[in-house]
Amino acid sequence: MTATGLFKIFWVLAIALMICAMFFISKSGSLLFAALLERSASPFSAPQARAAQAIVVLTGRNASMLEAARLHRQTGLPVLASGGDGEAAAIKNHLEKSLQTPVKWTEGNSINTEQNARFSAAILAKAQVRKIILVTHAMHMRRAQAMFVDQGFEVVPAPTDFSALPELRWRDFLPSSEGRKLAKSALHEVFGLAFYKLRFAVQ
Repeated sequence: MTATGLFKIFWVLAIALMICAMFFISKSGSLLFAALLERSASPFSAPQARAAQAIVVLTGRNASMLEAARLHRQTGLPVLASGGDGEAAAIKNHLEKSLQTPVKWTEGNSINTEQNARFSAAILAKAQVRKIILVTHAMHMRRAQAMFVDQGFEVVPAPTDFSALPELRWRDFLPSSEGRKLAKSALHEVFGLAFYKLRFAVQ
């Protein structure tokens, strides 16, 4: 192949990659990526939750706290709120004052999901809790579940905040700040899980 032919192929690939990148950071592209990631999280299963011993809430998102409150009313299980920088305390405050859901334990020292799992395990070990219902947003669930399983828990996932695909307009296929933000969150989950698995694979 001539140099001219290689040059044309290079430019075709470069343009294709640029188009893909622009779609990825558009509202429609980022929603599609997020939806694919969220669908990898198993939905909550009441039969699987039998014999669970506690509910663990990882995020202060409203949907997660509503789900934790619903599950507590349904099962009567004690709740652990996990999250550093005041997040666990905020979850506890909202659950108890606004949703009339008691929080038995708080873990407020973690700065990432791996520490959420490790520090929560230290607390729950004292109560001999080994099977939990894990509540966090759907995009985060696969990574969070893997880390809690690695701490020896049997995990029943209860994902929340699934992305809804709205009626799209033509400008939703163009790059946007909303698309970049969602794409960044999705990439954080993908690379976070990949790095976690790779780190343990090489140990």
